[in-house]
Amino acid sequence: MNSMTRKIIFFSLLTLGLQVHVGAQEQGEQDEVNVDLLQDVSSEFKEKFFNALTEKAKENHNKAINILLECEELEPNAAIIQFELAKNYEAISAFAKAEQSLLRAIEIDGKREWVLDKLYDVYDKQQKFDEGLEILEELTQINPIYEELLPYQYYRTQQFQKCVDIIDKLDKRLGTDKRRTFLQSQAKKQLGIAEDLNEDITGALARIQNDDKDEQAYIELIYYYSKKKDQENTLKYAELLDKNVPDSDKAHLALYKIYLDAGRLRKGIRSMKKVFKSTQFDDETKVRVLNDFITTSTHDDELMDDVKDAIDVFSDYVENPEAFTALGAYYLEKKNDPSAALAFYEKGLEINDQDFDLIKKAALLSIDVKDYSKAHDILEKALSYFPAQPLFYLLDGVALNYLDKPDDAIERLESGMTYLLDEIQLERDIYQQLAISYDKKGNATQAVKMRSKAQELSKKL
Repeated sequence: MNSMTRKIIFFSLLTLGLQVHVGAQEQGEQDEVNVDLLQDVSSEFKEKFFNALTEKAKENHNKAINILLECEELEPNAAIIQFELAKNYEAISAFAKAEQSLLRAIEIDGKREWVLDKLYDVYDKQQKFDEGLEILEELTQINPIYEELLPYQYYRTQQFQKCVDIIDKLDKRLGTDKRRTFLQSQAKKQLGIAEDLNEDITGALARIQNDDKDEQAYIELIYYYSKKKDQENTLKYAELLDKNVPDSDKAHLALYKIYLDAGRLRKGIRSMKKVFKSTQFDDETKVRVLNDFITTSTHDDELMDDVKDAIDVFSDYVENPEAFTALGAYYLEKKNDPSAALAFYEKGLEINDQDFDLIKKAALLSIDVKDYSKAHDILEKALSYFPAQPLFYLLDGVALNYLDKPDDAIERLESGMTYLLDEIQLERDIYQQLAISYDKKGNATQAVKMRSKAQELSKKL
């Protein structure tokens, strides 16, 4: 299944309101690097660049980013560096930075298809559907195959007539398709709904005139005006709901987003806190609000006390490991505070100590901040759940070497070796750590032997 087919299936599910999870759907297709682009650069640049690719392959995206930033200093006009930065930023959900890097790549090297394709994905993950549509329309000028995505993007931007029209065009060119036919029927229904909105609005307004505490009428108005993209009236009736029905928290589910989009961050944070404290919303809704906030917003330093307070409120009211993973990423990427990030990862592990991704993040970050005892504790427990995971043996070996326990490190690393399945990078890294262990023991012969094996494996990468 090619990447375009995957995107079409994903968008058809998402557009029609089905819950789906798509991860790394194009991983591998975009990880190949055109070596020809590196012909006219220094050896130092090439070495750093390929080191960054190695770290990315190991999912050490923060390390990869730091190395790529060093590459950028050496070659500030290398579009390939901006593209690789974007992929690493995207992997850690730093979508705004990914967007910035992709726009810089376009500035340097023009509107290349693969860069625009990635920018489209990044806009999609930020739910910037209008910007995504603009990029998609440019992509169709480069490669007509992208036209197959246009119906879904028109639907998501509520351009239902354009959705209907482009499906007619595609059907004439490609023949009918069940997904497109169903989407077209939904778009036609939405066109009918749009015609009825004014009547619905009139009815809801009449109910509020009779009873200005009619919570449901306000909620309907907020929904109707948002459907019409009438932000002024959406905000007006959300604020009136908050004023006239102060015990209702439902207004704040709309208000937090309206305020954030309008740049009224302090009010947005206040509304978020009400959502977090509310018993009217489930944890899934609260996590969605938090993720929306930390992945799409930028925050002034003067607001950081408010942001911290909102996060503390969230921590008190929600127990969800995914949320603490997101909080860890927020403090790591946006605040450059690895200690705070690690604390959130640990909170997540308290809730679910078998979350593989969270274990890996916590262990790697513990090593990065030089808390090797904590890393060892995390990994020792993890290996009781994942006894055949060679990465955890390697990381524990690293921690034990730093703790000056070479015998324990050797035992751990050799155990991990038995679980390798044609994983050359991991095998090489294990031999490198074994060399360090034997150095610590004063066994130079074995250390040289281990390094030699590591070097041989490096040639295969």
